[in-house]
Amino acid sequence: MVHPEFTAKAGEYFRIWIVNLCFTLITLGIYSAWAKVRKRRYFYGSTRVDGATFDYFASPKAVLKGRIVAVIVLLAYALAGELYPTSRYGFWGLAIVMLPWLAVRALEFNARNSGWRGLRFDFVAGTAKAARTYAAMIGLLIVTLGLAMPWFMARMKSFIVANHAFGKTPFACELRGGQFFKIYFLAGLLTTAIAVPGAIAAGMLIAFITLPEQFGAALFILPAVPVYAGYVVGYAYAEARTANLVWNNTSAPGVRFANSLSAIKLMKLYLGNVLAVICSAGLLIPWAVIRTRRYRLGCLAILIDEQTAHQASGRLPRVGATGQEMGDLFNVDLGI
Repeated sequence: MVHPEFTAKAGEYFRIWIVNLCFTLITLGIYSAWAKVRKRRYFYGSTRVDGATFDYFASPKAVLKGRIVAVIVLLAYALAGELYPTSRYGFWGLAIVMLPWLAVRALEFNARNSGWRGLRFDFVAGTAKAARTYAAMIGLLIVTLGLAMPWFMARMKSFIVANHAFGKTPFACELRGGQFFKIYFLAGLLTTAIAVPGAIAAGMLIAFITLPEQFGAALFILPAVPVYAGYVVGYAYAEARTANLVWNNTSAPGVRFANSLSAIKLMKLYLGNVLAVICSAGLLIPWAVIRTRRYRLGCLAILIDEQTAHQASGRLPRVGATGQEMGDLFNVDLGI
């Protein structure tokens, strides 16, 4: 059994984070591509498995080109939407059609620019395969009016993991929608159980408390506090259970994975991070990031059943970062 080691330190990452932030602001966002690559290289280089660290090979220029294309698309969408409101439907339709290509390009870019012990990862599914998979999933969502979301997530994550490879060594993953339905249902119950009573109590408190006029507006923030707390708790529960489910069902020849995230510990971690970031006016963001990554990696174990010889996948064609940056810009989660 091998446990990943995470050697990053909050102080080191703070220096990287603050420099990235300052240069990004000074250059009006242009440096953000270099900031992204610098951040990833630091985290990859701080993650050690069996004595070897990971490598990140992406070029900042490739990221910048992809980011420029993504921003142009966003501006075109916003401008056309203001001038011709009905054009938004055309953009949405185009986005659905382009989704498989964007997803494949993003996953290829991330995989092929990641490596360990001289071997690079790869994403082997083509656009046609992704199109068939996503079309079936989106069709199911439409027919069921969104009720099939747990099955959508199960199939999407299975598709992403099972089409990754380390060199020529493929990964395997099989997930069931019923497992995700249970997770999301319980997460929703947790969120509701905290948010609704808390918001009602805050509303009653507002009705009975009288403050000077200059502070009266602050009372209306009170109902948002339990709602956000409920969201954090529900999100942490779903995140822990989903990560455990995916990793515990992932394998490769001679290798299995085991993940043991505690939903309660992750809830406390997230709530503590939120309070720390708010109280420090954002300066403790690096500390919160390092703290979270260390806990998550500490819960992952790699079970080696037999020694397997991994072969390099040969010369991989370069992939642009457009898909990756479009996904980041529009907040589309294409991760495991």
